Amino acid sequence: MNGKTNAAHYLLHLQNTMLKFGSRPSPQRPALPVSAGWLFALPPVLGLIAKLHHSKLWFGDYQAVACAGQKMLAGAPIYARNLSCSGMHASSFVYLPAVARLAAFLQSLCGEHGFFVIYLLVYLMAAAALTVMPLRLSPLPGTRGQLPFLSFLSGSAFMWGNIAVILHGAVLLAALSLESLPWLFVAAVVIAAWVKPVFLTYLAVILLAQLTWRRRLIMIAVAIVCGLAPMLIFSLSGGELARQWYTLLSHFVYDQTPGAGWFGWFQMAGLSPSSMTAKAGYLIYAALLSAGGLALAEALKLTRHERLWFGFSLAVLLIPRLMSQDMFLLGPGLIIIAGRAASAGLTPRGPAIILGLCVLCLIGGLTTVAGITTPLAVLGFALYLLWASARLALRTFKPVSDGLAA
Repeated sequence: MNGKTNAAHYLLHLQNTMLKFGSRPSPQRPALPVSAGWLFALPPVLGLIAKLHHSKLWFGDYQAVACAGQKMLAGAPIYARNLSCSGMHASSFVYLPAVARLAAFLQSLCGEHGFFVIYLLVYLMAAAALTVMPLRLSPLPGTRGQLPFLSFLSGSAFMWGNIAVILHGAVLLAALSLESLPWLFVAAVVIAAWVKPVFLTYLAVILLAQLTWRRRLIMIAVAIVCGLAPMLIFSLSGGELARQWYTLLSHFVYDQTPGAGWFGWFQMAGLSPSSMTAKAGYLIYAALLSAGGLALAEALKLTRHERLWFGFSLAVLLIPRLMSQDMFLLGPGLIIIAGRAASAGLTPRGPAIILGLCVLCLIGGLTTVAGITTPLAVLGFALYLLWASARLALRTFKPVSDGLAA
């Protein structure tokens, strides 16, 4: 009876939290009509239609996981550029062996078709949550604020079946109870990091949360240690298998698809994303962006829920290899910051800048230059936050310098 009562209380709390997430400030005149906003959905919609009509390479990332599971059961190699299993068009498997072991275990229980049904259902729920919740639950007037960011999603974000969509969805759902169960969110980030260590960028949400500094630092430290432990253990003790994994992963991350984030910007500049300059530069970039984001959240007095959405946006911008399936939660936090900074006179043209960068991405998505416009737009968002935080620093320290000069 107590268990049922506790479950009922938790569900009631979750419902109230979702309602609070959906609360919006007083109505404002939309900067962009909703009807026009839906134009930004054309890139993912048209891309999805094209892939459904022309391509047979659906759910390639799922097939990589399933095929690696079958190879694991057969005792065959799992790290190969041309991973091949009967009836599959698998992409390369680039995750830790534990992911293949889990896929092998599930397929041994319910077969490959049963595993696919489970994966598909979870994937569809995650994709639906990532698409709908930023539109309906973020603290924005109406839905027109998030609509322009749909242009950052491609058809492959839905059709490739990337496990990242499931992980992003799990982190988002865990964040609904961040106020009452913050360690649940930390656990979700840690588990996601076991599959993809870059999911530790979601610790930006903890960094911005209205918790004591002691609690924030403990949570971040625990998450980093627990999240990186499997990868470090495998790298140090995995021998030849670990070497094969790292070689294959490096090929895709640095050479083939560096994405629209930090590594992609280096490639666009004609520099190697795998260089020590790129890696050291990323640490500086991440520190500056995180510090600037924290300063903006504090100075603009963001609410708890605004901090959450801004933390999501910051986490996305911190992903060094940023792919389309990682951009579901990019928009709301940027819109919140741009609006708050404009109201405070910090960056009066901030909302127009954000919308203009979305238009740039839309143009690329409807043409053949998305590989250029999307990284440039993402770079623009990062530069906007750095610019806003720099202006904040100048505004903060100017009275001090004026006083010293006097």
